[in-house]
Parts: sequence; C-alpha cells; structure tokens
Amino acid sequence: MTAPSAFTVEDEQAPTAPLISVHTGAVEDYHRILRRLIGGTIGGVMQAATSHPFDTIKSRVQNGLFPSISSCARHTWREEGLHGFYRGVTPPLLFCGFQNLTLFSLNQVMSNYMSPDTHDRQTPLPLWRTAVAAQLTAPLYVLTVAPVEKVKVQLQMLGKGGHESSTVVGPISCLRRIIQTEGYRGILSGYTPTLMSRLIGLPFYFMGYQTARTALLDSRLASTHTGREVLVPMLSGMAAGMCFWTSNYPCDFVKTRVQASRTRVAIPDVIRATYKAGGIRGFYKGYTACIMRSAPANASVWLGIELTSSFMISKGW
Repeated sequence: MTAPSAFTVEDEQAPTAPLISVHTGAVEDYHRILRRLIGGTIGGVMQAATSHPFDTIKSRVQNGLFPSISSCARHTWREEGLHGFYRGVTPPLLFCGFQNLTLFSLNQVMSNYMSPDTHDRQTPLPLWRTAVAAQLTAPLYVLTVAPVEKVKVQLQMLGKGGHESSTVVGPISCLRRIIQTEGYRGILSGYTPTLMSRLIGLPFYFMGYQTARTALLDSRLASTHTGREVLVPMLSGMAAGMCFWTSNYPCDFVKTRVQASRTRVAIPDVIRATYKAGGIRGFYKGYTACIMRSAPANASVWLGIELTSSFMISKGW
C-alpha cells in the first residue's frame, strides 16, 4: 500500500491539467454569452418586424374589443389599414433587441452557472438544469419586459374600438401619460403577472427548443446545409413558442388586462371578473392569435441567434 504522502513527478504535474480545462471552459462560456447577446439583438428586431400584427390582434381580442380574431382583423384593416396592425410597434422594435439580448445572454449565464465542471459543453444540459436556468433568468428579465409591454399594450388599445386620446400619439407621449396618471410605479404595473408567466413559460420555452432541436438534428432534415442552418432553428423556435404560450397563457391574459387598464386594478379582481364572465375558457381568449403570432416570432428570433452564432464561431468568437 502506497503511503499517503508519496507522489511522483506525474502527480506534481497532474493539477495543471484541470486548470487548463477550466480556463478553456471559461473562455468558451464567455463566447457563448457574447454570441447570445449579439444574436438575441438581431433576432429580436427580426421578431418584432414579423410578429407585431398578430400581437396587436391578440391584445385587442384579449381585452374584449372584438369577439374573434377574424372580426378584429377585418375591422382593423377596414378602419385603420396596415398602420392599425402596427400600432405600438415602436417600443418592441426599439427594445425587442434589448429584451432578447437580455433574455438569451442572461439565460446563457444561468446555464453556465447550472453546468457542472465535468459537463461536456458540446452537449445540451439535462432538461431539469435547463428549466432551473430559465427560472433563474425570469426575475431580472421581466424588469426589461414589463415597461415595454405596458406602453405597447396601451398603444394597441388606441384607435377604433379602443381607447381614444388626442394627446397620446406615440410611445413617448404614452409613457408621459402613464407617469402622469399612475405615477412612476405605473411603468411596472403588470410586473407580478408577467413574472409569473415567465416563471412558468420560460422553462417550457427553453426545454421545448432544446428537445425539438435535438430531435430535428437526428432526423433527415439536418442532412442538408439549409436544413441544418435554417429549417432546424426555425422549426425548433416554433415548437418553443407553442410550449411557452400554451403553458403560461392565462397569466399573460391577466397581465394584458392589468396593463391595458388606465387605472390601477388588482390582479385578483381581474381573475374573478374573467372567470365569472367566461370560466376557464375566458383566460384563453385570443389564444389562437397568440399561437399564430408565436410561429413567425420565434422562428425569426432563433434563426437570428443561430445564424449569428454560426457566423461568430466561423470567425473564432
């Protein structure tokens, strides 16, 4: 039996190997965060441009301005034209990139935190670690979401069938009106239901993307360059969006009602009123429009992220 104090030259050199591995892993972790940061910005702009008309319909139907998606679309087109579908697009267009760089880079930080030292960074995390990383992402991420959502929803309620205002014509004047009528706390109204929706939805979002991507990469779809580089992230993004909204839609419904109100309303009052008016189905009003919006939105954002990441990797970043 070898004495505990005995060691060879190889033993002296052994500790240096993990140090190199840890350093290499740290550099790769940093590069992953950088790719998600830049890719999230590009993907966010693409997301806002392709999905906002569906989001306008969703918000108007959720708030009871129209009984159905088709009636909302017809009325908006007839009375307001294309501009009506893009009401409130300025805040998400300006800030969607910021929101997504926050979401995806922060989620990458949390994923790095949830990765054990022995984990092979070329393989996906176990789904439970992906879910925990997503929930750790939610609180800080929602701080960037709630103010933009508040302004966007208020602007979407303008026009025929919604709020009428001669003083609110854009995001800046809308923000001023919110501060004047609700105070600075009004900017973050809806934070709690938004946080609840993300705590529920983000784990399903990232797990859905990871599961779909893994399955598609193992299929014949990934046998071509176009399939691997374009179709896989787009289809995986669509799957992620469906998982996200199906899991958390009632919370998002309550959030939209709270943010659309021009006076401070209590979340329990919104829940009771919605249930009394339509039961459980009442919380899924506008769900179809939401899923229709989700498809191009999440296909765009993940395509932007993956293409940006591939480009940066090819440049050694």
